[in-house]
Amino acid sequence: MDIGNVSSLTIACMAISGVLSVFVPIVAVIVLGVRKRMNWKALMLGILLFIAFAGILEGLLHRLVMGADPTSSALYRNTWLYMLYAGFAAGIFEETARLIGFRFMIGVTENESIDTGISYGLGHGGIESLIVGGLLSMNNLLASYMLNSGLFGTIGETLSGAELEELNESLRKLVETPSYMFLMTGIERLIALVLQVALSLLVLKAVSGKKWQYFIYAILIHAGIDMIAVLHVKGVITSVFLTEGILAVTTAAVAVFAFRAFRAEAGSQP
Repeated sequence: MDIGNVSSLTIACMAISGVLSVFVPIVAVIVLGVRKRMNWKALMLGILLFIAFAGILEGLLHRLVMGADPTSSALYRNTWLYMLYAGFAAGIFEETARLIGFRFMIGVTENESIDTGISYGLGHGGIESLIVGGLLSMNNLLASYMLNSGLFGTIGETLSGAELEELNESLRKLVETPSYMFLMTGIERLIALVLQVALSLLVLKAVSGKKWQYFIYAILIHAGIDMIAVLHVKGVITSVFLTEGILAVTTAAVAVFAFRAFRAEAGSQP
């Protein structure tokens, strides 16, 4: 079957998304390091706790609740129940990871620097950006190169039936998906990175100031953001521009709130 080639514009959008997903968090870490404002312990804990809680523990919960094939579960098929479940699962697991990191592993003090929260957020959001946005963009670029070079023709000769149709369908998506959709991956990762830093500041404020309502705020905000994403995936919100616009505006508001709340309490200078 002649599927066609991936356009140069689409490949460019994939590459830009890869750069945004990989290099923005790396550059942010380098800048803070050069300015001697990086808390390296907080950064590493952000990476490790994201992997442990979001990557492993939350994954085990999903498997327990929805089974090996989540899309076939009754919970997944019910849009509104799945929205609530997915949102609060992500919010509770990831914000609890921050709470444990700040309170028991870093042992933040009452006058903890804002840099600790930023560093943790860059670790947490940075590794997420590399895994979700970076790997996806690299896989898309590699698949596009192989398709345009004719390398999938040889692979297709070894497949048949459902496997061949699945391969062809994935390649059709690369060819037929509008170019801007691949650019959205990088934009989404930037929004998510800012949000992860802001949520880290809210949980840091909760721990350092013993104002536990901010921990609840972080869970609710995280859950709400993920619910919007679920509604887009499930087709309730059909426009990707509307979805990303809502996420961008909400994230900007949360970031302003988090930075102002932390500085008002701790008197820190960013």
